[in-house]
Amino acid sequence: MTYADAIRTLVRDNATPCLLEQAATWYYDANDVARQVSTLMGIDIERASCIVAAFSPRERWSVNVRKALDYAMGREPAGLRNNVLMADASLVHGFDALKGPKTNAFARAIAGDTDAVVIDVWMCRAVGLDRDDPTIVQYREISAAVREVAAEYSITARTMQALIWIIVRGSAT
Repeated sequence: MTYADAIRTLVRDNATPCLLEQAATWYYDANDVARQVSTLMGIDIERASCIVAAFSPRERWSVNVRKALDYAMGREPAGLRNNVLMADASLVHGFDALKGPKTNAFARAIAGDTDAVVIDVWMCRAVGLDRDDPTIVQYREISAAVREVAAEYSITARTMQALIWIIVRGSAT
């Protein structure tokens, strides 16, 4: 079974109108968080989105938001020091500060790039990958499969990715 076939089956068997609505609004809500960071820090949406994404590794969304807002208010969030370093670098370099494909794509999707596809542990599980950390080739192939199936459903790639994430993860928060 190809990655696209796995995604088609997952979506066909599990997508509901409610889940589609959640997926369609997920990145708009994330962009609202980035706008809060932008306002608090007086920075552009690119850098603010990068800060939000910098706190995403190994965190639930609600914790990710809290840490990004703490950082924006000048409080150093508890947790992985590398996340703070990525946020610091984001202030200077924007998207270029995020070297990992997952965090970089996440920042771009939050900032408004509807073609950005975030491949994380939940996406790996969705396509039946036997590991939580895809190779660069697998990352590109899964991203292409998400874009292919998104086109079939006439939705954006980031919305399809959000839908898959919600189905596999079981929650939009």
